[in-house]
Amino acid sequence: MKILITGATGLIGKAIIHELFSTNHTVNFLTTSKNKLKFYTKANGFYWNPNKGEIDLNCFTNIDSIIHLSGVSISKLWTKKNKKKILESRVFSTRLLLKSLILLSNKINLKSIISASAIGVYPSSFDKIHYENDQLLVDSFLQKVVSEWENEVLKFSKLNCFIVRFRIGLVLSKNGGLIKSIKTPMLFGLGSAFGSGKQIQTWIHINDLVSLFINSIENKWDGVYNAVSPNPLTQNELIKALCQSFNRPFFIPPIPGFIIRKILGEMSVLLLSSHRVSSSKVQKMGFKFEFTNIDKALKNLFNS
Repeated sequence: MKILITGATGLIGKAIIHELFSTNHTVNFLTTSKNKLKFYTKANGFYWNPNKGEIDLNCFTNIDSIIHLSGVSISKLWTKKNKKKILESRVFSTRLLLKSLILLSNKINLKSIISASAIGVYPSSFDKIHYENDQLLVDSFLQKVVSEWENEVLKFSKLNCFIVRFRIGLVLSKNGGLIKSIKTPMLFGLGSAFGSGKQIQTWIHINDLVSLFINSIENKWDGVYNAVSPNPLTQNELIKALCQSFNRPFFIPPIPGFIIRKILGEMSVLLLSSHRVSSSKVQKMGFKFEFTNIDKALKNLFNS
């Protein structure tokens, strides 16, 4: 199978490509940096610039599926300029892929597109369990970004291919994501939760996330799925487990929410929001999680 990947040099992209190499799939990838065209020795790199509508159409030759991960990090401070980049990087890149495929429709037989999304599309709640069929309201910037991204992906229905949107939770990996961002203060004994610490954190081990992407292609999934482990936990529990993995104390009390809001403004939702998200749909599809509890997940990451 030949797969085209966007966002191939990011945390999730690297992990997916490594697994695809081990299973003898052929990989093309798109990059906005000409210096990264040779980033992988076993994959074919192609340049694109979604903001300018530029793309090397050779990237689509003989591809069966697209894994779409491209997008500017939401962890940059939410200035007006950065918010524009965050939104447009997702919308413009998706539009360019579709426009190019329609142009090549007589030459390409795309079977599926698998796109990243995020559980941030759900409203924050300490009690509600979120499912894929929840009615969604756009009340925040993050919800706006995810909603518009998903709507662009749905337009691939014009190509009569399978469309999968994975709403991804907190990704646990030793190479980036949540752990990398909070590792340094923890090593200095400053591990602490934010706000009340009671907000629900729905997470997924990077290996399970990779398996979900590949499984969805090989088994012809279609629709929206929550890419989260079956056992969410409170932020206090998550930070405490991480501190124990680093053999460091769990610093109490948590950093007050008003301080976080004062420093980060609108962006504070990334630390203070609560999302209890169900994984029941992917489990009903027959998917078996390797890491269903936090202790096993962290043991794997720090002992490997």
